[in-house]
Amino acid sequence: MTTYLLRKVVVAASVVVAVSFAAFVGFGLSLDPSYPLYAQPRAQAIVRAHYHLQDPILSRYARWLVDLSRDGFGRTVSTDVGGVPPTLRSLGEPIGSQLLHATEITAVLLAVALVFVAVGSVAVGVFAAQRRRFHADVGVRTLAYLGASVPTFLLGDLLVRAIAPKYTGKYVGSHFVISSTNGWFLLGPPTGGVVDWLRHLFLPAMTLSLGLIGLYSRYLRSAMAVELSRPYVTVARAKGLTERRVLLRHALRNSLVPVTALMTLELGGIVGASIAADGVFHTGGLASEFLGALGHADPFELTAIVVMSAVVVCGFTLAGDLLVGLLDPRRATKTG
Repeated sequence: MTTYLLRKVVVAASVVVAVSFAAFVGFGLSLDPSYPLYAQPRAQAIVRAHYHLQDPILSRYARWLVDLSRDGFGRTVSTDVGGVPPTLRSLGEPIGSQLLHATEITAVLLAVALVFVAVGSVAVGVFAAQRRRFHADVGVRTLAYLGASVPTFLLGDLLVRAIAPKYTGKYVGSHFVISSTNGWFLLGPPTGGVVDWLRHLFLPAMTLSLGLIGLYSRYLRSAMAVELSRPYVTVARAKGLTERRVLLRHALRNSLVPVTALMTLELGGIVGASIAADGVFHTGGLASEFLGALGHADPFELTAIVVMSAVVVCGFTLAGDLLVGLLDPRRATKTG
């Protein structure tokens, strides 16, 4: 098991490094943050010299790696030189603090959504597997197809209107709040406390999870249908085990292995779906940071956001691999 996890960690670290290189080169070659100063050659020259934009891309990447290990993600690109030499002051704002907060929001959002997905998929999948070829099975599968086919942004808007049908949006301080007969759910970035985080992240987590529940409950239903037809299930029933124990202790555990492995492969798509949820609910996650950095063509901040997204995806993938290893130790032994 230890060898299995070490191999997964090495692979995850290699993926993060490869993503950082691809993102830095891609953004560095396609974006020029000094372009807004094209009418001010002296100011443009100061910005380009300060951020080494005239250096070869590989040299810039090497310098970025050194700065990353020493000062974190550095500072955002600023074109407000104001006639002050950059040697006398630092340009831009620190990237690390706001990026870590956005990463925390995205990670918690994904964690809550995956909990909803796990509970909902197991409940719906087991229910449908027990009633194969009955009306209940057909109805559950129809709802699952419907949930999986609705776009995330539309599902989020419908969910807000269903829970707060008479809502009106207004800003309270820097946060966008839903005012309605059901005012418990809020839009905007969470500020502090478990209750406040749940109030802000419940709706986007439900938006992310509903479509995934429809998708993975179908996979689980099919996997359980296969497991329930296997000889060991017949033997377990012949020994007098209750149907509940046969379903949950034997068939469900073996069915979860391929479904969990499939989910870990699709975590990148789930993070991508969080972009739409972030746009609907204004949670202040990595998607909001990415759109803001893209607006002022900051290659350093964009690279940092992509790297942190890769870290989040790889972290959840490692957790999924660990869960697969615990569900099926033989798989971990063979892989290790």
